Amino acid sequence: MTQDHFDAIVVGSGATGGIAAKELTEAGLNVLVLEAGGPLPEAQFEAAAKAQFAAIGSWARIKAGLSGQHKQALTSFYSPEKAFLFVNDNEHPYESPQDFYLWLRGKQVGGRFLSWGRVALRMSDYTFKFKSHEGQGFDWPISYADLAPYYEQVERTLGVVGNDDGIDYCPSGSYAKAAGLSRAEQQFKQRVEARWGDAKVMAWRYVRKEATPVDANGHRTTVPLAAAAATGRLTLRAQSPVERVNTDARTGRATGVTYIDKATGTRHEARANVVMLCASTIESIRLLLNSGGGQHPHGLGNASGLVGRYFMDQMLTLGFGTVPGFKGGELVDGTSPADNHGGVYIPRFRQLRQPGELGYAGGFNIQGIVGRPMLPPHMDSVFGLTGHGEILPHAENQVRLAARRDRLGVPIPSVSVRLRDNDLKLLRDQVETQKAMMQEAGLSPDFLISPLGIGSDGPFMPNNKWYERLMFRLAYKRSVAVGGAIHECGGARMGSDPASSVLNAHNQVWGAPNVFVTDSSCFVTNGTCGPTLTTMALTARACAYIASEYGHSAELRA
Repeated sequence: MTQDHFDAIVVGSGATGGIAAKELTEAGLNVLVLEAGGPLPEAQFEAAAKAQFAAIGSWARIKAGLSGQHKQALTSFYSPEKAFLFVNDNEHPYESPQDFYLWLRGKQVGGRFLSWGRVALRMSDYTFKFKSHEGQGFDWPISYADLAPYYEQVERTLGVVGNDDGIDYCPSGSYAKAAGLSRAEQQFKQRVEARWGDAKVMAWRYVRKEATPVDANGHRTTVPLAAAAATGRLTLRAQSPVERVNTDARTGRATGVTYIDKATGTRHEARANVVMLCASTIESIRLLLNSGGGQHPHGLGNASGLVGRYFMDQMLTLGFGTVPGFKGGELVDGTSPADNHGGVYIPRFRQLRQPGELGYAGGFNIQGIVGRPMLPPHMDSVFGLTGHGEILPHAENQVRLAARRDRLGVPIPSVSVRLRDNDLKLLRDQVETQKAMMQEAGLSPDFLISPLGIGSDGPFMPNNKWYERLMFRLAYKRSVAVGGAIHECGGARMGSDPASSVLNAHNQVWGAPNVFVTDSSCFVTNGTCGPTLTTMALTARACAYIASEYGHSAELRA
């Protein structure tokens, strides 16, 4: 077992790992980033971009299942050309012994930042102060004001495109360029806002393609990783999954990590003054649970017994069809960027001013594309609209370590999530609202699916063959199972009391203050928008704290 010593070790190179690497190296620290996967050639992304659009692709998904991607191929945006962005399920197993949980993931340098839809939205105090607003659940130990400067810092780093829409529950940010809507989306906006006075249809706020540049070796990377590399203080080791965080038996503090060389199976130890877990929600939980010993007999930071508990995701509804009166290739207005990314986004608006008036807590958003140039000009244009409904935190929704181990000898995760009464009430309203919006906007749906079933009226997939309709009916529930939104969070939540949380307000592990967890596992509630921008802002905030404390002492204060 070889050893190295660094100022900080960052586990994971995706959205949060990249920000951690950038902020810490720019603060003068020597940083080791450990990534479980390898780099991806830019040529693979270029080939995927040229692939012909396929709405269902049933046969391709069946073939993917035979090759070992039987779970990854369930996601709506899977295609053979994008298979390289997903893990092989046989090589990276997990369990979901209760209700089926769909864990969609990739292992590569840059992480899921390379496959992320790039919608970058700020959360507000409607999320951070959920209990205060909704009368149940939990409040975060921080507020929007604590995170606002770090949101701006990350937005400026990535060059986010967007508009100031003047919506207090969906705070605006710092934008490099204005976003626009297609002509069909402008019509959608007019009709929806005329029917629902509280709904605000806005353009996506999103990260530009330039945030994923090509490095000198022809591999796609990320702006944060490139900035970290430019400092000369970054060491990046790919194909090096981390097995455990090592701690001092006397003090409980982290001494470093043990990682595995995938090519040889050899264990190596790297030592550091600070360890940051940015491995993604379930992987960070797995690491904490697998790092027991000394002062942490039941897992690192698990004195409260809460590591893995209060795991959450969002409930997915998916509608797809055509846009009558519009053809493929409709131009987007002149405010949109050259890569033509973007779409419509409707922030949560149901019972926002009068929480609970509809008989449930929480809410949902609706987002997607309407009439974007995805098809040849002679074909009818298409729409795709998804809804994301928040699941309330429940202690019984949990990630554990299973008895089974993966090919490297590390225990695999076991994920148990069950929809409860409040979740189902919210989901029914989400389905009905999305259906009504499609009807009001004059869209022609092929289907609207959710964990509740097929919810659209009219012909079901009228342009598809009978066997495609049959295969779709047999498989669709797993595509919209919990996990399909790819917004998993919780399991190592922040708090003000070590008896009821895993992390403090600076994302430090209680009992091991030189360990920070800043991916979505730290979430207290999950809100309705995607978690990625918030996780990056939390990471930047934690790094500022580390840099400040590091200037005073190599030992971080509790």
